[in-house]
Amino acid sequence: MRNPYIVGRWLKGNDHYGRHKLTEHLLTTTDQAIWLVGTRRMGKTSLLRQLEWLIEDDPASQYVPLFWDMQACETASDLAYELFISIEDETDRFAALGIDIASLQAMDVNRILRVVQRTLHAQGKQLLLLIDEAEALVNVAKKDSRELARLRRSLQQGEHRTILTATKQLMQLNELMRDWLTSPFLFGFNLVNLWSLDVEATQSLIRQAQNDVAVSVDPGVMDDILVYTHRHPYLTQYLCHRLFEVDAAGTGHLRPVEAEDLQADHLLSGFFQIDYDHLSPTERQILLTVARQGVMDEATIGAALSIASPATVERFVYGMHKLGYLRQILDGWAIGNEFLRRWVLENQDSLARQLHSKISDENVQALLVESQRLELAYLQKEVVQLQQRMEELVARRNSYGDQVPPALSDTLQKTRRAIEAARVQIQLLGGDASTSNYAGGSVSAD
Repeated sequence: MRNPYIVGRWLKGNDHYGRHKLTEHLLTTTDQAIWLVGTRRMGKTSLLRQLEWLIEDDPASQYVPLFWDMQACETASDLAYELFISIEDETDRFAALGIDIASLQAMDVNRILRVVQRTLHAQGKQLLLLIDEAEALVNVAKKDSRELARLRRSLQQGEHRTILTATKQLMQLNELMRDWLTSPFLFGFNLVNLWSLDVEATQSLIRQAQNDVAVSVDPGVMDDILVYTHRHPYLTQYLCHRLFEVDAAGTGHLRPVEAEDLQADHLLSGFFQIDYDHLSPTERQILLTVARQGVMDEATIGAALSIASPATVERFVYGMHKLGYLRQILDGWAIGNEFLRRWVLENQDSLARQLHSKISDENVQALLVESQRLELAYLQKEVVQLQQRMEELVARRNSYGDQVPPALSDTLQKTRRAIEAARVQIQLLGGDASTSNYAGGSVSAD
């Protein structure tokens, strides 16, 4: 049996684990423009490719997906060229819908988008624009802010849906566009944080449950992987790839974790450095302070950094938690995963000297206020839907008397856990979780 864990490339189909609720949200929300923000290697490209795969696999879908990688773009001309290449790479898909692909080559980026949108609309279809590595827009903005203003209008006001992925570096656009007479570039994009997988999805990934042949995993090893990686999708694959062994019978299994397995190699260290670079000055201080202390509550963090406002500390910690820099342990906060903790401690002196950041505290706080508002609204809506689902399940369970099917019991348990998880997140956001009691009983697990 070969090593089934995939490290270093994007994933789709059966290789892609979890994110089911998120993909459903992205395909059904009424929001026309979405910024999916996440750290390096959190699965941003894989999620876009999974959305593309799901639509291709659904002939009834109204969407026509277009994956547009902006990574190499420096100018508006680069954007137009990469957009054309993206369409040309999917000639069969777009030519079948009446798009004259060759004619697009001489057009600028906004003209290409208009032509594609209108042609698809005439066919009763809608373009789903999947933009990867959108940080490239920062360089474009420095050279041609006028063209970027036109692109913003095209992305937000056309007859299509835009989902773009980027790290927090994209916030620099608002700094660069402060002199715009209209709103900054990112105003109008609804924010969605991309963070760790849920427990069940991570366990499936560890066992390779969607593979033709599953991997044998001891419960203790499973628990260690969940703790050390904190369900980070890349780190989970990374650690499992190191632990994978094949016994004499050809069966794959994961050996116990050893200390050296938790050391970041050169490539992973580079990703951590990029993630650190995308923190504001206050976020950097929080990361370094928590790494040194191990576990800290918010009051202690505020005192250590001389931050007088508890709300400010809470906001920064929330943002770092959502992006995987921190994780909650009881009533305190620790570094998000063991790999990152070790890397920070090993490099803390040099990291502490990196005082300047292109990401300002002011911009981060503005982003977090909007992110919290949107997430709270989403969670409250989700709780209502889960409560309705629970009522239906309880009614079905009651109809069986003492002979409740095991599958129904499992579904009840999962729904209860989902309600409880949503309640916890609502409380973290400072919202009212009291509506999380469904008709028919407590949300706690049996």
